[in-house]
Amino acid sequence: MVDDFPSFGDRKFFAGGVCTTNVQIPGKVVVITGANTGIGKETARELARRGARVYIACRDVLKGESAASEIRADTKNSQVLVRKLDLSDTKSIRAFAERFLAEEKKLHILINNAGVMMCPYSKTTDGFETHFGVNH
Repeated sequence: MVDDFPSFGDRKFFAGGVCTTNVQIPGKVVVITGANTGIGKETARELARRGARVYIACRDVLKGESAASEIRADTKNSQVLVRKLDLSDTKSIRAFAERFLAEEKKLHILINNAGVMMCPYSKTTDGFETHFGVNH
């Protein structure tokens, strides 16, 4: 007889795992979009704890600075930086990329965390439908 209920291992897997590795990544450069809140912020915190230089790329620089300050205090990693990035505006994306390239030689890790979902119909500054324009 087939059991219709997930096994304990399946339930544990789907409930979310815990990263047990303690690998350090000093010298690595990370960009995380939308890392001023939620899972992006916690990811930034963990990567900073592991020694990476973390760029929090977000629309609201004040919220980003607040998150970065908290992460720096928590992790003792001063290399948590905030840069403005509005994914709904290609000029902002280009400006972010140009500044990043002027500051860094390499990007080791890119985490595309920011995005929109279920927002009312609207268009980006470039005329794209918002879901497409931001998430693409």
